[in-house]
Amino acid sequence: MTTTIQFGKDKYHLQGEMANWCKTQLGQNPNYGDWVYDEPKTWEGLGTWCMSSMFGTTIFYFKDESDATMFALKWVL
Repeated sequence: MTTTIQFGKDKYHLQGEMANWCKTQLGQNPNYGDWVYDEPKTWEGLGTWCMSSMFGTTIFYFKDESDATMFALKWVL
């Protein structure tokens, strides 16, 4: 199961900083990198997190709910 956290245009400028935080705290993504087109159907070939963005909306996807919680504590609250 994938946990998602979505941000609107108001946090678009923080995308890079958020991705760098994920790389440092959760690890680098092998093979495909950090960006995906849509929610992963399978996590094969991915790490434990990835992200997508369209029209100013950024979505972070997390394989583990505990990683999503840690991310939310940093960036949402």
